[in-house]
Amino acid sequence: MKRTRLVLVSLVLAAVAVVLFVRSTKAEPESVSEVPTSAVRTETVSLTSFRPERSVSGFVAGVRQTDVTPKAGGYVVKLLKEEGDTVRSGEPIAVLDGSELSAMSRSAQLSLDAAQESLRDTKDFYDQKVDEAQASLDKAENEYASGNVSKADLDIVREAVKSAKRMRDAQNAAAAAGKAAAEGGALVADVSAANATIKAPFSGVVTRRYVSLGSFVAPGMPVYSVSSTDMLEVNVPVPGGIAKDIRKGDSVSVVPEGTDTPVSGRIYSIAQAVGPTTQSSIARVRFEQSAVPTELIPGQYVTVSVPVGVPYDAIMIPESAIIHEYDDTFVFVLVDGHVTRTKVMLGEGADGRREIRSGLSSGAVIVTEGAYRLRDGEAVTVSE
Repeated sequence: MKRTRLVLVSLVLAAVAVVLFVRSTKAEPESVSEVPTSAVRTETVSLTSFRPERSVSGFVAGVRQTDVTPKAGGYVVKLLKEEGDTVRSGEPIAVLDGSELSAMSRSAQLSLDAAQESLRDTKDFYDQKVDEAQASLDKAENEYASGNVSKADLDIVREAVKSAKRMRDAQNAAAAAGKAAAEGGALVADVSAANATIKAPFSGVVTRRYVSLGSFVAPGMPVYSVSSTDMLEVNVPVPGGIAKDIRKGDSVSVVPEGTDTPVSGRIYSIAQAVGPTTQSSIARVRFEQSAVPTELIPGQYVTVSVPVGVPYDAIMIPESAIIHEYDDTFVFVLVDGHVTRTKVMLGEGADGRREIRSGLSSGAVIVTEGAYRLRDGEAVTVSE
């Protein structure tokens, strides 16, 4: 009896389960909506003119840039500028201890004063000697006219006048030479004393200070480095293999470190000779003199995109459309509302786009935004 009851209970439970399943299937709405499709953005592929680029790095510098060195040696007693300070042409930027130079200048001035006084005294003395000889000649001529002096005596007096004049001219010349030498010494001493003040050779900005207060500097030892700001350039090393493909006047894109904003420049010169150790050439990039970009300052690190070779037609697509998976790369091609995963071969890149060497043809529509969440064959909608 108990076994019969268990069988009946089992049958009832099974019937209830069937009824519930049937009701659940009928509870679905009469109209079932389709699974929502992914929204993407697309782009139609086409051939465009493309020129490959290479990225190289360098530092911004003034076209005029130099180390400022003293012409005289001495201890640094004043440093008037620091890194980043602007300077004007001829503006004092440092001062050396010029006590010895000042003493030399004073000594030279005293020597000049003495030479000038000696010249005056010499002139006065020998002018007087000539006057005395001339007076003796005048007296002798009068005596000769009256018959009191012989012709021989008159000739002797005349020769004495000539000797006095020759002596006067010689002594005056010697004294004048001494004065000229003293003037030259004084001038050199004054210039040397003035060299104790170190001045900016041109207007610009201080990019480096090499010494501290109290340091001893010798002639030719750098004190500051100054760079002009009215015209800037970037010197970048270019691999020798591509230097031949770079042309003077080519436009380049320069991106300062820490920013994403490119600045336009031009190749000013390119050295075709390759360095024996670096195996690279130096390209100079300059900017418009009338409008130096405010984003650039001397000493700044920048990345320069240099065009190489000649332009050619290529299929260029956004980097955002490319999917990298291990060693393969893919894009999604849109056909009749569904996407097809298509393998491609990549080439050169520039300005956020990449060359496609195989796998796509002109006119194909590719997904440029939303590609990473798609599956092969998935239906999509195109966002405006």
